[in-house]
Amino acid sequence: MRKRSVSNKCFVCAKAKRQQQQMFSVAKAKRQLQMFYLRESEAAAAKRPVGTEINHTL
Repeated sequence: MRKRSVSNKCFVCAKAKRQQQQMFSVAKAKRQLQMFYLRESEAAAAKRPVGTEINHTL
């Protein structure tokens, strides 16, 4: 059985770190997109004339 080299561990660690950073970036982009849609819907609601509110209850 061969011993694993220290450099192999560093490679795995660096790969895991990159994957973690990518996941963080994706989560951040999703939050920004959600905030964008929330602001858009609030802006659209503010433009509607009074009395034309959308009722989402059935």
